[in-house]
Amino acid sequence: MIEDTKKALNTNLQANVQEANKDFISSDYIIKSHELIEQGFKIYLLAQGTNSPYKGSNGHLDATDDVYKLIDMFNQYGANSNVAITLRDSKLVVLDIDRHTPDKNGLQTLKQLGITPNFDNETVESTPRNGIHLFYRVPDDLDVSSLKRNIGAGLELVTDKITVAPSVKGGVAYKHFGKSFNEASMMPQWLINLASSVPTSGNRQAKRVPKYSIQERWQMILDGFTEGERNNQAVSLAGYLLRIDVDPNVALSIVQKVNSESAVPLPDREIEAIFNSAYKREVKRARMGGR
Repeated sequence: MIEDTKKALNTNLQANVQEANKDFISSDYIIKSHELIEQGFKIYLLAQGTNSPYKGSNGHLDATDDVYKLIDMFNQYGANSNVAITLRDSKLVVLDIDRHTPDKNGLQTLKQLGITPNFDNETVESTPRNGIHLFYRVPDDLDVSSLKRNIGAGLELVTDKITVAPSVKGGVAYKHFGKSFNEASMMPQWLINLASSVPTSGNRQAKRVPKYSIQERWQMILDGFTEGERNNQAVSLAGYLLRIDVDPNVALSIVQKVNSESAVPLPDREIEAIFNSAYKREVKRARMGGR
């Protein structure tokens, strides 16, 4: 009689706990994250349904390949947190093909350039806004830091970090097709050429088109950084301010203010790291006699 009473009192609680554990363990996000760690990738979490880091987190700076640390993150933020991987240490890059509007259609841009790639046997993910992410391995002798990020209308070469399936944004899911990430094809020569040499009409070999025009940089100051281009824009703005002899402390304050007024700001720690990197690069450039 006493034993039966104990069971009756604890049945609902025990069932709830078991169901919660079952939901947590069976989360597609957690399962996928563990698979990616097994493949050698570092994982970090984004706020559910967004491409933004959780408030108080360090975004991609929290990336880990330690399963136990990852479980702690899911316990802290939720089993259905969006999943992202770092690319810098993975020897992967992603060709982000946008198809948002007729004047920003990456597939149309490739066609105009005479490039007709076949994606049937590639590592591909579709994005919530009808875009395409193509994952490629980086050749051992290629320095991706020398490559241009914005390589055409609707075309972006991502080399730092990326959101991956089965994440969602605005209620729509990223979807994975084809080969796994660790089976991705080698970066094709046409893509290397496209990201390596973006010539001007004045000098087709030596000169490159800046990532952003002066007008675009000042527009950043007015509007803030754009989600998806925040790191690139912060680097560009910091370098520009330093090249026109703005005091470094003032330049940092401007970049921090622009970031704080952006729709989705980067963590302060990341902005400081970006600025310090830009500052070191500009000092080195000045020493070599060029500005």
